[in-house]
Amino acid sequence: MTLANYLFYILIGLCFISLLMFIILILKNSDDNIDYDKIIAELNKQKEIDLETLDNGNKEIAKIEKKILICKKELGIKLFK
Repeated sequence: MTLANYLFYILIGLCFISLLMFIILILKNSDDNIDYDKIIAELNKQKEIDLETLDNGNKEIAKIEKKILICKKELGIKLFK
């Protein structure tokens, strides 16, 4: 046999191995039963909770800023630059 024949058989073997690995990967992933609707619903619920927390934090910041402006006005400090 020549070198070309050896290279041909090696190439055929590598193709067979890669095809076998691809088939195994597909079969392995087909068993995963992921409920995407449930995951999306949980993410939306968490997003609403996070937005509510952020809104409450912004309200607290606004209250503190109002108090700071009132104190600055009483002290005679410039309110804005």
